[in-house]
Amino acid sequence: MRILCLHGVGSSGEILEAQMSNLRRELDPSFELVFVDGPFECRRGPGVPDYQDGPFFSHTQSYSPVHMAEAVECLEDILETEGPFDGVFGFSQGAALTLSYLYQQQASESPVPVKFACLFSTAMPCSPDAEMGDSIISSLQALKYDITDRERQQELAEDEQEFVEVLQKTIVGAAIDNSLLPWIDMDVYRYGERDAIPRVMYPSLLAEKIQIPTVHVWGQNDFEYMIRMAEVARSICEESRAKTVLHAGLHDIPKKQPEIKAVLRTIDWAMAQA
Repeated sequence: MRILCLHGVGSSGEILEAQMSNLRRELDPSFELVFVDGPFECRRGPGVPDYQDGPFFSHTQSYSPVHMAEAVECLEDILETEGPFDGVFGFSQGAALTLSYLYQQQASESPVPVKFACLFSTAMPCSPDAEMGDSIISSLQALKYDITDRERQQELAEDEQEFVEVLQKTIVGAAIDNSLLPWIDMDVYRYGERDAIPRVMYPSLLAEKIQIPTVHVWGQNDFEYMIRMAEVARSICEESRAKTVLHAGLHDIPKKQPEIKAVLRTIDWAMAQA
């Protein structure tokens, strides 16, 4: 059972391997975990301790459609050259990229080369498709709408309101906290070049939900906006083929044995669905 493991932003395969040490000890010996580094070196990510030496990596240069397409292509290359793989374990940015890739494969009717995905603390999934949500973004730019404004939503059409609400409960909070995310300047949605604007993924914008079995794991004490991102990520997966495991931690892999056991049981469920 070969599993590709994708780290979070400003981290590395080596750091994720250490993060997963408790989980790895409980895995069946038949599991082979393959840890890779993202292709782009970057600064230390949020939550990576000061004592942890670099280098640090990102799976993407930004979250614009062009750079997401580049990231998806890099992941596809890894799956082809390092595979075959039975599944993916993704953490934070790595989990979000996994969903971007899975949806892109499904939407283009291309083969999905893995049977399941286990996603830890998923960050906001973004699409490489520049058409996703484009009419909504165009309307908001025509209004010069401030995406952080919580008072003017009644002026918007229903689909525009939903778009703004998704952003406000996720990336707006992240930007205020100055996390290592692409939307530090919220004015990108008001004045930015359209090809530079991240295309967030949520059910109303998708033609269909992701069909392969997915396991979604996040900490109940994570930042509120990160929990909301993980919830959005789960919502783009087919309900009957997705399960959630909550743990008592923060933005991390579960550490306590009962929580790890719950994750492993759910992974067993996902593999049985495949």
